[in-house]
Amino acid sequence: MRKKIIISMLMVLCALISCERRPLEDPNFSTEIEVRINLDAISNVTCDVYNDKIPIPDIDPEVMKVMFYSTSNNKLLAESFISEKDKADGHDIIKGRLSILPGEYSMTLYQFGSETTRIQDEQEYRGAFAYTDAITQSELKELKISSLSTSKGETKFDGQTINYQPEHLVVASSDYENIPYHEGVHTITVDATSIAESYYLQVKVEGLEYVSSAKAVLTSMVKQVNLATREKDLKDPCALYTHLIKSDDKGVPVVCNVFNTFGHIDDLDTKLNVVFDFWTTDGRNIQREFDISYLFDTQDCIQHHWLLVDETIVIPPPETPDPGTGGGFDPSVGDWDEEHHEIEM
Repeated sequence: MRKKIIISMLMVLCALISCERRPLEDPNFSTEIEVRINLDAISNVTCDVYNDKIPIPDIDPEVMKVMFYSTSNNKLLAESFISEKDKADGHDIIKGRLSILPGEYSMTLYQFGSETTRIQDEQEYRGAFAYTDAITQSELKELKISSLSTSKGETKFDGQTINYQPEHLVVASSDYENIPYHEGVHTITVDATSIAESYYLQVKVEGLEYVSSAKAVLTSMVKQVNLATREKDLKDPCALYTHLIKSDDKGVPVVCNVFNTFGHIDDLDTKLNVVFDFWTTDGRNIQREFDISYLFDTQDCIQHHWLLVDETIVIPPPETPDPGTGGGFDPSVGDWDEEHHEIEM
């Protein structure tokens, strides 16, 4: 019994003189993160708007995810969310406080809650990428593009999967942040900008009154981009599709829209094609495909992100079938003939 009491006293003594384990997050050290949302230079959204008659993408981040990494091995150490909104110098500010031990960190912040843009591999600094998924099979069925093909269970256009457009995702990163020992609140201020780009696409249409809906699919777009470095993945391009809107350009009928992308792949081996897909009011499907690689080298595109296809797509008027000539898939009824019959009771 005496031996057990001595052992218990030794264990208590060891516990009293042992090292204190402190978590990465410590309530004694408060750090405020202030993120300035910089949307000043997004072509076709906040500047260089070609057509003010159509809607433009809305960018309104509400929550930012904050991630701190070790500078020695780039591994994720802590993460949190901030959502308090403010304004300064005409810009939205998203801020919040968290408790983190003083030290040296790398840091990435991104807009949380995107509908189409996904984030993968967050566990390592410079490892996180933003990307979008391929569109659903039901959406593929709406695209009656003749050059679609199936490979390894995926439907592709010009050998590329058709993906959703990315949303404008505001991101900030810092390779080195030193949080010193401090009293009160230590503040980190960063600027967050979008990792997506917006382009305006337009083509002239003769017979626009016969069009009920229109879409476009563009090839050789960037599928994913690195959050920390902004480096674009140029090895695996994708195609993007967008709905088109009826409008006019100085009185000339057009279909057009603003679409988002992580960027385009521009090299000697890659073609930048667009296919316009129309449905007419009488149920016809009309497609026109163009190589628009040259458009990305024009000053309109370089300076303003305007893709103005210098072609006119002609939509022929509907053909009215003669009465009584409809088949099983196109039934029609001729004039009624009056007949008289006697019925015996």
